[in-house]
Parts: sequence; C-alpha cells; structure tokens
Amino acid sequence: MYSLVNAPTVGYDLARLPTGAAVATVLLEALAIAPDDGTLHDHGFDAVRGAADDPRRAAAWLAVSALDPPRRLETTLSEVADIVEDAARRLQDRYSDTALPARPTLGAAAASLSTAYFGDLDDLLSLLRTDILADAPPHVVTLGCDALAAAYAGRRIPDDVRHLLGRPWITAVRALPPIPADLGPFADDVRGVLGRLATLAPREAEALIAASHAVDGEWSLRMHEAAWATYLSGRLRAAAAAQFQAVRALRVAGVSASQAARGVWNAVSGCVQAVAVHDLLDDVTYGLLVAPWESVLGLLG
Repeated sequence: MYSLVNAPTVGYDLARLPTGAAVATVLLEALAIAPDDGTLHDHGFDAVRGAADDPRRAAAWLAVSALDPPRRLETTLSEVADIVEDAARRLQDRYSDTALPARPTLGAAAASLSTAYFGDLDDLLSLLRTDILADAPPHVVTLGCDALAAAYAGRRIPDDVRHLLGRPWITAVRALPPIPADLGPFADDVRGVLGRLATLAPREAEALIAASHAVDGEWSLRMHEAAWATYLSGRLRAAAAAQFQAVRALRVAGVSASQAARGVWNAVSGCVQAVAVHDLLDDVTYGLLVAPWESVLGLLG
C-alpha cells in the first residue's frame, strides 16, 4: 500500500514505470492543491466541476480497467522462494531416480525483480484519495483520479479516452503555483540536488549504482529513520514532493528503468530525503544516505 510516509517506495516504482514521470506530475499537482499548511488551492476547479458528472467517464474507466496489471513484487519474491526451495529439494534428491520437472532458473526470476512493482494503479488512486486529497471536495478528488488514471495508462488507452479523463484536471491546475510549490524549509538545497540530477550523465548513473551497493546493508534502516523524521516534523508532503520531483528529474536525465532499479533510485532518493530533513537526522544516518551521491557527484553544500 502506498502512502506519503513511504513516498520513496512510490518513487521507486514510478522511476521504473514508462509513464512514471506523468504520474509524478499529477501527484505533485495534487500536493500543490493541498500543501502542508492545510490551505486548499482548489479555486481552479470551479469551472470544470461539471466534468466530474460527465456520463462518458464510465466508458472511459472501462478502458482503463481493461489494462493488463503490472507484475507485483510479492509475486516475484514468492517465485524466487519457490525456486530456492525446489533447488534445495533437488539437491537432496540428486541421487534419486525420480525425474523432477524443469523449473524457471533463479537468475531469470531474480532478473524479473527489477521489473516488478510494489503497487499498481489502485494503490496510486488510494494514495491520492486518502492521503493527498483527503480533505478536498469530492469533484476535485474525482477529477484527480481521472487524471491519474490517464497519466498512468498513457498511450495504452485511446487518445480520446485519455483526453476525456485528463483535460479537466489540466485545465484546473493552470491556476496553481508552478511546480514545485513546496519543498520544505530547505527547498533551495533540495532544488540544487534536483537540478544536478536532471543533468546526470550515463557514466555518473553507473557510478551511482556501484556506490549505492556499498551502503545496501544499512540503507533501508536509515531511510526508515528519515521517513519517520518527515512524519514527526510535519514535512510529509514537502518530502514526498521532493521524491516525485526526483522521478521527473531522472526522466529528464534519461536514466533507464534498469539503472533506477539497480541502484540509482536508492542513491538519489536517499540523498533527497536526507537533505529535506537534515536538521533532524543524526550524523551517521545523514552521512550514509548522502554517501553514494557525494562519492560520485561531490560534497553537498
């Protein structure tokens, strides 16, 4: 299940999704409608309120629901576990005359981990409804869900369906402040990281992958501590916005889904999270999260 607390996990999926940058944009726009200060900037939706009741929406959502679902990470992990168990059983029975059926190789199953996702469109819609736009008027939530579905589906649905679902939202959000609307008290520092990220060269992406492997053992624990800090400090939305901006910056830089999965996302996400709440982290946690970035791209200011 996605949430603002685990925005880095959402970002990991979006960084590998072909339409991830478009989805991240809708999420950023939704965050601009409902920032951390509790003020709703929904005045741009008055002119498109009627679109939420458009009877053509039902058929459009049928087209969205017909999309093939993404491969879920838990399914792939289960397959990997089955293969390991099967290999152990074969090892025990290697002197047996009983022929065992062929199974997929561990290498093939492990490789599929990079293309499996923690969540899907339903999880993204739940994030939008229950976390980001929880206090927004129903018609804003409805149009936000439509736009999110259109962005997620991309060209897998007909253009007229995509335009029907996405156009009202696009029209309304023109009244919002430019993205990024709010990146927290250290916005300038975060923007500096994001700006550099957008110019990442291919050799730098590969170097980040290698550097991220050096901190794999501690990364999850330290990211959990940083995520908890965003929650306790009331900076959930600003920190999530930084993560979603990182997704867009990676797309601008041309970082591939494979590179993101192999370590670029962990290096970038950890750095962005650490910079956003660096005043709340101990030196060890901060240092470990920014270590891959600094070892490849230089010391942060």
